[in-house]
Amino acid sequence: MAPGGGVNVTTNRTQWPVDGGAILFRPTHHWALTYVNLGLGDDDSIIFNNTLVPGFNQTGNGTFCFPKISIPAGLGIRDGTNASLQIVQASAGGAALYNCMDITFSSSPKNLLAQGMCVNSTGVGGMAITSAPTSGEGMPSPSSGGAISSAGAASMGATALLAFAVASLLI
Repeated sequence: MAPGGGVNVTTNRTQWPVDGGAILFRPTHHWALTYVNLGLGDDDSIIFNNTLVPGFNQTGNGTFCFPKISIPAGLGIRDGTNASLQIVQASAGGAALYNCMDITFSSSPKNLLAQGMCVNSTGVGGMAITSAPTSGEGMPSPSSGGAISSAGAASMGATALLAFAVASLLI
């Protein structure tokens, strides 16, 4: 079903800011290993080889929002570039969930997500994926930099099956 859940690339594209934008989604699992990727192009041969948000463990059900996901330098993104955003989640049962959104980068995007719309539900958050401790080492604690609160979701990434909206905040 990869790379976009089996849905073909479309001509109905959402405008997304050239320097990056917001992603809002509603996770459907209590936890899932989550990734946000970008594939450049406008046909079914898109390869999602650009990581926008490194893998993390999304926790809790509800709304999850990244106010601003930046685009890495050096990709040659400019006004009018077509691409697809991909959110991948690996759930507790081992199932892989894919969601894709076809976008066109724009220097003046329309229909942006309103500032008050990018919120995280209570109990929704994420934890960075790190290497497992070896024998004799303790588990990382939230205070040691391994945890991300729902308020800190802007620096992490996620996906969902129920709702997926792509937009940008007016900052």
